[in-house]
Amino acid sequence: MKMFLNGILVVEGKEDASYLSNYIESEIVVVNGFELNKETINYLKDKRVIALLDPDESGIKIRERLNTLLANVDNISIDISKCVRGSKNGVAECEINEILGKLRPFCIEKTSFSSDIKESDLFILGLVNNKYKRDAVSKRLNLGKCNGKLLYKRLVYNGITLNQLKKIIKEIDDGNK
Repeated sequence: MKMFLNGILVVEGKEDASYLSNYIESEIVVVNGFELNKETINYLKDKRVIALLDPDESGIKIRERLNTLLANVDNISIDISKCVRGSKNGVAECEINEILGKLRPFCIEKTSFSSDIKESDLFILGLVNNKYKRDAVSKRLNLGKCNGKLLYKRLVYNGITLNQLKKIIKEIDDGNK
């Protein structure tokens, strides 16, 4: 059974997110190294952030920047000696038991969040192929820039219901008349 976290897990790269998604069902945000773009910071601003970054110089710098820009960051430190595979060392190379042990205090029951939205609903509501409408919904809900797949994940992780989504789309459509 996958672990569900009470917060958004922030990692450095796509390899980290891919590796962890095998064990963690919660939302994982990739900061792509030092990029930390404005949309990502705005999305994370009012949320609980669990920072799991590489135990190296760049990970330390990203952690410092996150702690400067965000008020609600839980920093997870991992033992660098348990995070080596070949010539690389980082989260994606870490023994999974080391990571899961550190994340266990942040676990919650998945039923704590409820969203009845299905991925097919985004097609039906015209959010997948309509960038304007998708961006308007994302902005209204403070979800950051999203493609269709990311929008679906963020709607679910933020507990947005289908009725709430339909109401927001109607307001957006009515505002365009």
